Amino acid sequence: MLDTNYTNNFSPGTCITLAFLMTLVAFAIMLGNAVVILAFVVDKKLRHRSNYFLLNLAISDFFVGVISIPLYIPYTLYNWDLGDKLCTFWLIIDYLLCTASVYNIVLISYDRYQLVLNAVSYRAKQTEILKIVALMVAVWVLAFLVHGPIILVSQSWKKDWKECEPGFFLVWYIIAITSFFEFLVPVISVAYFNMYMYWSLWKRGSLGRRQSHPGLNSPDSSNDCGHSFKCRPFSRTSLPELKETEVPLRSEKQRRKSSFLHSFRTQVNTCTIASKMCSLSHSHSVTHQREHLELLRAKKLAKSLAILVGVFAICWTPYSVSAIVLSDKHPKPYWYEIAFWLQWLNSFVNPFLYPLCHKRFQKAFLKIFCMKKKTILSQS
Repeated sequence: MLDTNYTNNFSPGTCITLAFLMTLVAFAIMLGNAVVILAFVVDKKLRHRSNYFLLNLAISDFFVGVISIPLYIPYTLYNWDLGDKLCTFWLIIDYLLCTASVYNIVLISYDRYQLVLNAVSYRAKQTEILKIVALMVAVWVLAFLVHGPIILVSQSWKKDWKECEPGFFLVWYIIAITSFFEFLVPVISVAYFNMYMYWSLWKRGSLGRRQSHPGLNSPDSSNDCGHSFKCRPFSRTSLPELKETEVPLRSEKQRRKSSFLHSFRTQVNTCTIASKMCSLSHSHSVTHQREHLELLRAKKLAKSLAILVGVFAICWTPYSVSAIVLSDKHPKPYWYEIAFWLQWLNSFVNPFLYPLCHKRFQKAFLKIFCMKKKTILSQS
């Protein structure tokens, strides 16, 4: 945070401008995440495993705009003394919300990792509501344990230090430990999920290309099958001619009848085999197309997760590094403040990285806007 001497360097006009911009960011964070929460409430089709984790992320990001930024604006711009109790409350809530947002990203990444690698078992877990809720609650518990206890203990370490910053900022190695659990472990986990998914998809794609049969999977395979194994009406002219040297064991009529039955059975067997081959070819083609569609879907999820890793690293790396480097320096430079704000901007970007890009959420948003239009028209 900024200390008292640092904030006095701003002119009144600059303070008003910065307060307006900060309020605008807080409102954008609230609005973006509120739409996600409302879409989840309105559309029941969104209530499955992965979207519950998106809801948990939206809740943590929403309260960043409701609590963290509004209390920070008067403190940093107008030198508002929060007091010990309010300062401790704000620090715990802010670190809890930011860490919960990070852990929710890890949970979403792990969920997509399970979807790509174990699709069958993943579908069986869709209805396990108790496990889903347990994972959501575990995110908040772990997020509190990372910073909550050390903030409560370290507040007594501050003597004449009037800044609303955690007391453990006086000890660099405690910052390093908390940054390890808050940033380094999550970013390594998300990167691992992403790289393993890409490797699995590449392996699956190369294996599918080797096992595929162009003749069976080609668009004209069914037509070729029909032409190649067409069952023509049986005619007596197609009967094989008897050899003149054959000893007549039966009468001429019996020989013709026996030869006719033999040829008829051969023709029926040929048609049966041909129809089975055609059905097998068709089923193989449908299965191959289904696997191809699932592979494309998995690749899309992996790409979105790769974007997530990049944005998460950009938003959190500067602050995690600067907090350790500048732990004993007061006042903090401008670039520390920019790095601090990047964490909150991640809460603004998250709704666009996740739900707002999904077709199901987009349909739910349209449904919400249509409901609003109908209510406005009915009132007018």
